[in-house]
Amino acid sequence: MRRSSYRERDYAFGELILSLRSAIGLTQAGLSDQLGISKRAVGEWEAGSSYPKATHLQALIALAVKEQVFPVGHEEEEIRALWKAAHQKVLLDETWLSVLLSQPPAPSAQVAVEQNGGAQVGSPPTPSQTSLLVLWSLSLAWACLAACKQGARA
Repeated sequence: MRRSSYRERDYAFGELILSLRSAIGLTQAGLSDQLGISKRAVGEWEAGSSYPKATHLQALIALAVKEQVFPVGHEEEEIRALWKAAHQKVLLDETWLSVLLSQPPAPSAQVAVEQNGGAQVGSPPTPSQTSLLVLWSLSLAWACLAACKQGARA
């Protein structure tokens, strides 16, 4: 019997990357331009057929932090979960992560904080954060559905 050379797709990872890209507000072409990679590479990540190189994943994370798409106060745990989901062969660079998260928020976010009287903790999530949470929930639902279908075939 001949075995297929195709690997199983990681649909949960693909949905996670799609959700992250959507929360940032970029198209596949826009993200590929930002990261200096091909549009096809982004498509393969979102299809769950490949994972980004560590340098590209770092650039994606840095972009997501800049655009503040991770839930406030949970950025580090979200980044760690993303790194783990991407099956990286290298450990997350702790120094890089510390420096990244210690940078002040983008000017647009700072203006919003000042307009709200400086209150950021406990404030309602921004539209991009809400979108990310909704998309993350959909991703989990999709993964559960795929697992159920897989179980029904067995």
